[in-house]
Amino acid sequence: MAPQIIKARSTVRPKVARAPATVYPGSKGGKVEEELPLGIRLTGGHKLRAEGKTGKNVKVAVIDSGIDAEHEGFDGKVVQQMWFRDGTPLERDDHGTHVAGTIHMMAPEAELYDYRVFGEEGWEIDDAISTSIVEAVYDGCDIINMSLGGRFWSSSIRTAVDFAFNKGVYIVCAAGNEGDADPLTHERAFPAMWDESISIAAVSKTEGLPVAFFSNTNPSVDYAGIGVDVVSFKPGGGYHEMSGTSMAAPHVAGLIAALLTNPRRDVDVTRARNAFKKDKKFRAMLNNLYRLDIDVKGEDVSTGAGFLTYLTKKELDELLPEYTSNYAS
Repeated sequence: MAPQIIKARSTVRPKVARAPATVYPGSKGGKVEEELPLGIRLTGGHKLRAEGKTGKNVKVAVIDSGIDAEHEGFDGKVVQQMWFRDGTPLERDDHGTHVAGTIHMMAPEAELYDYRVFGEEGWEIDDAISTSIVEAVYDGCDIINMSLGGRFWSSSIRTAVDFAFNKGVYIVCAAGNEGDADPLTHERAFPAMWDESISIAAVSKTEGLPVAFFSNTNPSVDYAGIGVDVVSFKPGGGYHEMSGTSMAAPHVAGLIAALLTNPRRDVDVTRARNAFKKDKKFRAMLNNLYRLDIDVKGEDVSTGAGFLTYLTKKELDELLPEYTSNYAS
């Protein structure tokens, strides 16, 4: 018997805007060379590399539409693939490869675990997502990236998220793309809405880092990342652009992976987890060290506590020479 197709109210991957495939100017033979995409640089990619924060011995789960592990850009860092749905060529279902590429460019030595939950055939999607979360925990993943969401919550996904959270896994989620550019109207998407998740809104790579018109606004938004015209890997080789909170979330997941870099996993990562075992302390660390307040002053429903980056305000200003700062003091 064929598997049950997704229910009308199930969780689905948000729609994203795509641009035609190109060879990124900063790449050579599919690999990123000296020049990283602007979104990666704005989040601190070059600086992280210079300081040795490359995600070594950190495991990141990508629960999405599957990853083209053969893309030269990944350099063999996709170490496991567990697909609960398939039937769709990755060249057409390219979302997961793009998301994983951003994480890899932020933290090039992190290990990527690919859990495919989208495609024409396979498990019921909510079951695929919840099972992937549990598998990621048992596989020892430190971070789970879910660039997916839906208006109505799933009890099985809720249980799995709670399980992962209580095991100390950082759960980074796309805030959702149903926004209407009006902060007074709130849109919701799960699992990003749950307190255990780190909900990421999308901003543009332009003056003032303005909030993307499609980005959901609600009190559960925690932070913002670059999510407009994001350059990352395309299945089959090369690069292309996509836009969405789906693209913002992996910038943050990759940043967290880089921050957790440890040369000896058996000792140092355990110590780091103990230091941030309480979510409140972990977020306080992000707020104090790695966020810039944008949009309105203080926390807001559009960008949460602000834009997450490893750069200082001055470094970001220098990267965008025509940028007129509107950061709150």
